[in-house]
Amino acid sequence: MVKVDAIEGTVNDVLWYHYDVAEDVLYLRIAKYRDQPTVAEETDDGFILLRLADGGNIAGMTVVSWWKRFGTGMLPDSISHIEQAIEHCAQRLAA
Repeated sequence: MVKVDAIEGTVNDVLWYHYDVAEDVLYLRIAKYRDQPTVAEETDDGFILLRLADGGNIAGMTVVSWWKRFGTGMLPDSISHIEQAIEHCAQRLAA
């Protein structure tokens, strides 16, 4: 039996994501800022917003309990279904 611990990829080469399946944490980063130092702040919604340490531009977001908060039912068995849900969330960050 194969068990997936994490799913990682990019959305339109603009947003990088890493989903920790076991801990239900979604990490989103604007791809060009992926390796840049950041500072974090918690938003009123309970997200962790990442800003560039040297300029304040938004670099990404961390969503704890992502599937519990935004998914429906059990986490799908299909990686492609999970990736589609991540893409939808990532596109909202890009907007």
